[in-house]
This record gives sequence, structure tokens and C-alpha cells, in this order.
Amino acid sequence: MISSDALGQEKISPEQLQFFEAKIRPVLVDKCYSCHSAKAGDVKGGLLLDSREGIRRGGDSGAAVVPGNLQASLLISAIRYANDDLKMPPKDDGGKLPDSVIGDFETWVRMGAPDPRDGASKVVTRYDTSQARKWWSLQRLESVTGPSTTIATQFAKWPQSDIDRFVAAQWERTKLSPVADAEPLVLLRRLRFDLTGLPPSDQECEDFLNRWSSSGDRESLLKETVDRLLDSREYAERWGRHWLDVARYAESSGKDANLVYPHAWRYRDYVIDSFDKDKPFDQFVREQIAGDLLPAKMDSQRAEQLIATAFLAIGEIPINERNPKQFAVDLADDQIAAVAQAFLGQTVACARCHDHRFDPISQRDYTALAGIFLSTETKYGTPGAVGGRNRAGLVDLPAQAGLPVVASGLNAAEIQQKQQKLERLQQQQRSARAQRANGGKPTDGLSDFDVVRISTQVSQLEFELSFVNEDGSAKALAMGVSDRPNSAPQARRPGPGRPMPGGRPSGAGPARPMPPDGPRQPGGPKQQPGEPMAGSPAGRRMQSSGFEAIADSPLFLRGSIENVGEAVPRGVPGLLGTGTDLLIRQGSGRLELANALVSAENTLTSRVIVNRVWHWLFGRGLVESVDNFGTTGAQPTHPELLDYLAARFVRNGWSIKQLIREITLSRVYRLSSNYDETCFAADPDNTMLWRHNSRRLEAEEIRDGIMTASGRLNRQPQPGSLIGRAGDGPIGGERFQAVTLQQIEGANNNFRSIYLPATRSLTPAVLFAFDPPDTSATDGARDATNVPSQALFMLNSDFVAEQSQALADIVLKAYPAATPLASFKERLRFVFRRILNRDPSETESMAAETLVKATGNSRAAWTSVVRGLFGSAEFRFLD
Repeated sequence: MISSDALGQEKISPEQLQFFEAKIRPVLVDKCYSCHSAKAGDVKGGLLLDSREGIRRGGDSGAAVVPGNLQASLLISAIRYANDDLKMPPKDDGGKLPDSVIGDFETWVRMGAPDPRDGASKVVTRYDTSQARKWWSLQRLESVTGPSTTIATQFAKWPQSDIDRFVAAQWERTKLSPVADAEPLVLLRRLRFDLTGLPPSDQECEDFLNRWSSSGDRESLLKETVDRLLDSREYAERWGRHWLDVARYAESSGKDANLVYPHAWRYRDYVIDSFDKDKPFDQFVREQIAGDLLPAKMDSQRAEQLIATAFLAIGEIPINERNPKQFAVDLADDQIAAVAQAFLGQTVACARCHDHRFDPISQRDYTALAGIFLSTETKYGTPGAVGGRNRAGLVDLPAQAGLPVVASGLNAAEIQQKQQKLERLQQQQRSARAQRANGGKPTDGLSDFDVVRISTQVSQLEFELSFVNEDGSAKALAMGVSDRPNSAPQARRPGPGRPMPGGRPSGAGPARPMPPDGPRQPGGPKQQPGEPMAGSPAGRRMQSSGFEAIADSPLFLRGSIENVGEAVPRGVPGLLGTGTDLLIRQGSGRLELANALVSAENTLTSRVIVNRVWHWLFGRGLVESVDNFGTTGAQPTHPELLDYLAARFVRNGWSIKQLIREITLSRVYRLSSNYDETCFAADPDNTMLWRHNSRRLEAEEIRDGIMTASGRLNRQPQPGSLIGRAGDGPIGGERFQAVTLQQIEGANNNFRSIYLPATRSLTPAVLFAFDPPDTSATDGARDATNVPSQALFMLNSDFVAEQSQALADIVLKAYPAATPLASFKERLRFVFRRILNRDPSETESMAAETLVKATGNSRAAWTSVVRGLFGSAEFRFLD
């Protein structure tokens, strides 16, 4: 953990000693010690004021006294009653101190808070740090070769893989037994939806069942089926969607402005392509955090790595925030939260305002990471004006990379027209600014509203012109990030991503263990807490216009940008990386962070992603809290199995496909979801995996499954996005919308759901009804409700009605009425196999026959039959 300055002996003059003893200590003893001393039974706010170490370390809210800095000293704010939430002494203990006493404390802090009280202070914490550091997920990943106990006789022949042996060993301990294996078509449907998000076809079911029944080698059949599905583009689209949930993917900013991200779709395609190619997960991590800083052999690779960094840019951003410094800090907070939870399963963002309440992550650790992201420029692509004040450009992709461009270009006349209009507006803007600069009365006939309107138009025109080449063709652009410029002139360095001398990528400057006492200034006056680094242009810029260069972040006391403490060196806390704190000396530090996340010493990254994969296949992770591996999360139900899979995952080159293959070919994956009274009584949550968990299909699976059955699903990949073609603008409201819900739900949107526009306010009803992901944060485990409104949607939705009618038309055409009875049986078998992947039972046949006869075997009758099957729980659930 990155520690604060060690408090050593201080030299105090006789005058300072006299001032403290006469003016400060008596007040502390009389007004503060009853609640804030070692003798207090319940130390309020974790704050001790009876020693020099305690008063400077502070409590839950930060440092009580920062020598020489009134603004950063919370004790001064408290006794001034400057904050409604922090007034000391409280009213029931005498109330506010006299102004003269407050003045004495202010004088004391200004003179450096001289304090003769030596000795260590009692430590007050909300959690036991030593115990928190012993939490299972922070321990070294052990290389497990097999279960630590032998398997009893009744299970000796059951396992078919090491995974099975670990699970069977737990059954032996808990006295449980597995249910039977799943029926072949149930297993095929499970594999199809789990691996591709789509149902099997009629022919696929028939071929699988025939081979299962006639072949003695069912293992080969399963291996062939799994390999075929993993090699399909449909697999990449399904599992790419899983990662987009984790990455909080959306195509608009959210918050109050909610502007569109017209280029977010490139990140979506990058994710799909990465799963398609089975990109090693460690490379996948590096590219998303520091792809712009990695070397590239060719333009296509360079473009891919630049696009990957959109992971840091696609979050929910308060683009209309008025304070640029607050905006920068909030944006960095989103990035810290996303990286920590997506890759590490850690709630690091909880330490933004104070040390983490439950995990060994300090506010200094958080601030060290904040410096990395505040030294990073985020390019999300908005023009900047009223309604979206924080302007950002985009990343130019290499022209020779051969990437698709869906945006429209401009012809020569359009470019000239826009440039002339821009020049005219800029002249009006300069004139208006000059006349208003000194409070003079405007004579240009422009109202204040006109000035704002002109400024908005200027921003939009500049933005539009920046997106085309000289010949008017649209540029290939992407969201992403890059390092901010260096704070001081230095020798010229290679550009981002180009190899530095010796082959080391730029931005990968030397890293060494972080000192506990913050940055050292070579020569010059000593840096005072709360001040920018002496002589640092970065410090001056930070104060005047936000974070515009590579620089360390100050510690914001209680998370407030107005309450600035000491600077904390940029770094990677050892807890989250290699086990040793790393200080960043050059560049933003994103590359060092990325390398630390996938280092051999990291205890979290491989465990977290293996657990996510298990959750996506079983409906429940080996660690149930898939996004939280901290002390407030769950412990693993099968710790040896988790470590076995995580270590094997790394040894196998971080291959996601290989991991999925190994899990889906295990026998535990093949178990049926049948109920067993004895096992259920002993383990109602099925934590010991005695059966397979039945799960409700996710929103995209339901939509894509319906359209597959109706024959209307277009399985071809869709380049770009409706939002990418719509241009820039807001979402929501009634005017000037870049895209509307009607467009998103349009009849021509017959492609897979992953290619539908994904905004932070407009969601197609067919997805909204079935728990779409929460795009405001990492969502590795979606909610899966089963409520009456979902069944009502299936029975009343125009979308479901259209698809039902389409399938009814197919069945009527495929099986014309030769004889009423023959055609009925053929038709019913066809729709059952198409929707539920099985034949109807005798009871179901009788019910359907009654319905069809009552309406004359008509189109309406068969539409009703189809719609009834779509509305069934069996269709929505996967056994």
C-alpha cells in the first residue's frame, strides 16, 4: 500500500512551543479528547487528536491538519463551521468556538502546526488491514494439479476430466450425488445458446440425435460440435457481447447531455474480432489499456490497438459538467472503476474520498492510479458547446489499414461552403469577445443568446471539417486515448506506439518501487503540501485549466477538488499488480499498469476472467460475486478448481477458446437440470454443482432466437452502426435528436442484436423487457428476472406478432393441406422443433389440434400456435 509521509522528530522553537501549550493543547483537551483520543471508547470518524501523528494522519475523511495549508486542513474547516456536514465541536458540546480561538488555530497551522507530542498514535481503522490482506483472492495463485482428497468409490468412474474430479471431491465432502446426464437435444440446445447465442437448426438437431443414437463414440461427437461452434463467427458475436457488458459499452455518453458516440461501433467490432481470433487474453488486456503505447508491425495492427483503447473512452461521461477540473477527475474515476472491476474484480473507486472501508486499498493508492488517467487524454468525439461543454477529438486511424468508413464525406463545394461560414462566424465571435472583454456596451447587434449560438455553430463546423481529408473523403476515426504531452521540454521522443531505442515502446519509461513519501524535488525550495510541484509547468496548468499534461495527481481530501492535499506519485499499487508498488517516472503509466495486470505475480486477473467464463457457462460463478473479489464479495465454492483453471489458463497462452472447450467437454457441464429432493434440501443454491442450473435466456438470445425461428434473422456481420451514420447530436428530448427509438426498432433491423444501436437511454422494447446490461458500470453478471410483464410482452408485442406470422407462413407453405390430419401433425412437429428443439408431447398435440380445428386450420390459427410457443417459459429458459 502506498503510505503517507513518515512523521519524525520536529524542531520546535520556544515561541512555537509556548503558543501550542497556551493556545492549542488546552482547547484540544477540553473540546476534542472526549471523542477523539486513545481513551475515548468509540473514536468518532476514526480521528485521533491526542498525538502529532494522529492529528496529521487524520481519520475517515482525510488529514485533520496539513502544516502550512489551511484549505487542506479539515480541522480548520470543521471549527469554522464551513461545511454543514462537518461542524466541530457539535452544538450539544458547546457549539462553535469563539472567533479568537479559531484565529489561534489558523495561526498555528500557518506556522507549520508545531506539535511537541511525540510517540506513535493508536491506529483506528474500519477493517483489520492485516486480515484484509489475507483474503483469499490476494494470495499467490497456486499451481494445483488435482483435488487434494481422493474420490470415493461411487464417483471413481464418473469423472471424465480434471474438472470433474475437483467437483466430485466436493460431493464426497458434502455427501451429495449428481443427477443424470442431460438428454442429447437438451445438451445440444445448451451448447448452441451458450456458445453462439442462437438455437440449433432442425437439421442440426436431427444429425446430432442420429449420431448420438448410433455412434458408440459420443465423446468425439461432442468434441466436433464444440469445436465447430467455437470456430464460428456466431461464437465471437455471442462472447463479444459478454465482454461488452463488462466494458460498460454504449454508443452515447449518458448523464444529462447524453450525446451520441458515432464511432463506438469500432470498439464493438474490435471485441468481436478478438474473440473470433482467440486473441490471448493478456494481449487483449494490454491493448485496451495501452494499445496506443504498444509497438506495431503494420498499419492494420496499429489501427486495431488504437481502437482497443476505446475501452477507456466509452463510459458514462458527464460531458456537460461546467467545471473542467471536476470533469477530468470524474472521467478518471470512471476509468479507474472500469479497469479495476473488469480485470481485477476490485472496487478501487470506493477509495476516492477515503481509505477503502473493507479492502486494503488506501486513498493514496487510488490517487496514484488517478495520476495515470489524469495524464491520459480521452478522445470520445464531441464538438463541445452548450449542452456538451467538454470537447474531445477522436483518434485518426492509419489510412492504409483498410478499415470501413460508414460516415459520409464532403464534396469540394460543401467544404468551401462550411469553411466560408466558419470564417464568417469566427469573425463575429472575435468581434463580440473584443467588445465584451472590458465590459463595454456591445454595438454589433448580437444578444448574449446570439453569442452562445455562434459559439456552438463554430464548434460544430470545426468538428465536422476535422473529420474529412483534404479531398473531402471521410477519415477513418475511432474513440480512444493517448498520453498527454510532457510537462516540460525534453529531448524528442518517438511518437506513441513507435519503438524506442532498444525496442522498448514509448511510454514504458523506467519503473521502480514507489517511495512512501511522495515525489522528491531536485533542488529548489521544499514543496509544501497542497501546492503544485515547484517550478512545474504542469502544476501551473493544473491550477489554471485542469489537467493538460503528464503530472501526478494531488490527494483530494474527502474527494473534493476544492480540498487539495499533497501530490501522490503516479504508480501501480502492488496489491493490484506485481505485489510491489511501482512508481511511474515517464509517460502516463498506462503501459506499466497493463503489464502489471497480466504479470505472473498478479493474483487476480486470471482468476477473475476464469470465474467470468464459468459464470457465463453455468449461470453462477465459482465465486458468485463475479465483479467483486474483495472482502465484501463471496468466497469460492471450489477454490482448488478455480486456481487449477486459472493457472492452466495462463499456461495455455491465455486462450479463452481453450478454456471454454475444456469446461464444456467436462461431464459436470453435461448434467441435466433435474430436481432432486435430497440434494436440494442439502444444497438449495446448487453451489456444489450436483445439477446444471436452468437459466433464463438473455435479452439478445430471446430476440435472435425468435428471428432465427421465423427465418428472418440476417446473420451477416453489420459494419458500422445506425448511430455511426446518424452523425453527432443528443439523444432524448423532442428536438434535434441524432437517433430515435423508432429508428432503432425499425423493421429493417433484422441483424443480430449485438449490432443494434446501444444507447444509454433508448433500448428496443424486446431487449428492455428482459434485463439488458447496466451500461453505467461493469456488469459481469446480468440480472435475470422472471416476471409477468415478460410473458405479457411476448403475447402483446408487435415484434413477436410479426415473427409469429412469418413462421406460420413458412409452415403453411412447407406442408400444404394434403389431408387435414397429416398436415396438422407435420406442421406442429415443424414449429415445435423450430422453437423448442423437440417434438410435441401427446397432451400438447391434443391442445394444439383443438385450437387449430376451432379456427379452420387457418393462418391465424397457426400464428396463435407459434406465438404461444414463443410465449412459453420453456422457450425463454435454457435447461
